[in-house]
Amino acid sequence: MKKPKVEYTSAALDGDNWRKLLEDGIATCNEHGFEFGIQIHNTADQSQIEKILELGIEISFHAPILSEYQINLAAKDPWPSLETIAKTAALMRKYNVKKAVFHGFNMSDLAIPSFGRGRDYTVAFSSVLRKELALPDSIICNDFFGTDEYRIRNARVSERLTAMRTEYPDLKFLLENDFPAYGAGSIFAEHMVKMKNPICMDSSHLWASSFIFDRDFHREAESFLKSGLVEMVHLHASTYNSVIPKARWSDGHLPLNTGNSMDLPRLIRLCKKYSALNFILEINSLTRSDIDYIASCL
Repeated sequence: MKKPKVEYTSAALDGDNWRKLLEDGIATCNEHGFEFGIQIHNTADQSQIEKILELGIEISFHAPILSEYQINLAAKDPWPSLETIAKTAALMRKYNVKKAVFHGFNMSDLAIPSFGRGRDYTVAFSSVLRKELALPDSIICNDFFGTDEYRIRNARVSERLTAMRTEYPDLKFLLENDFPAYGAGSIFAEHMVKMKNPICMDSSHLWASSFIFDRDFHREAESFLKSGLVEMVHLHASTYNSVIPKARWSDGHLPLNTGNSMDLPRLIRLCKKYSALNFILEINSLTRSDIDYIASCL
């Protein structure tokens, strides 16, 4: 078995105790024989990035980094997104970062503003919400995946990912499965694996998508994992369950031992089965107990 790797999201390192948090994380990874890293989140500003780089810890990126726009390879005009990718690629080469994960598919031709660094996520994405593609009075996607528009946009994403792999052969851009909101188009493995691009599988995004579209969460996770394309796993818990109406669901990003219905130990064992052992803890309130949780499941 290859050595598991745990990365902390930089979003968890904003508090005064960030150094202690890192020291505990590194020590806990050493105890379990794991590698340790940090994923620079797209909300990080220049000063936080420089602070983390000074530590000499291996990093990855959650793109876009220090950019004005989100990445949407499904838009008719790709240039705002391609400029964002080029900026992220330049930073990756500057800081010797080999992998970046990103969301890359929304059913819109409008440029999507970046969030973080003083900008609100909801405000950024509300600018591209199309009510006809959402559940009534909700941001949650309805089933538009059989439409001609979706097929056209999906083909654009696939073509542009292929072009990116050619343009940046020394870098890896991992497409992440989206939370099913604001016209997001990369939801399930069937939408993504045919693109032959590396993937980051997000646990709570897939949990939400599986419930919204009446699918089995673990079966959908295995569809991703058995493709061999999953190189990162965004791991976090969600407390949402069937008591909550579909139109009112939101994301997770909670500690792994939070009470939930996801059966995360089963998911982690599936990741082990398919050697997808690069776990990014996208948890703002993470602690060393989240690493212990992973170790107890492997």
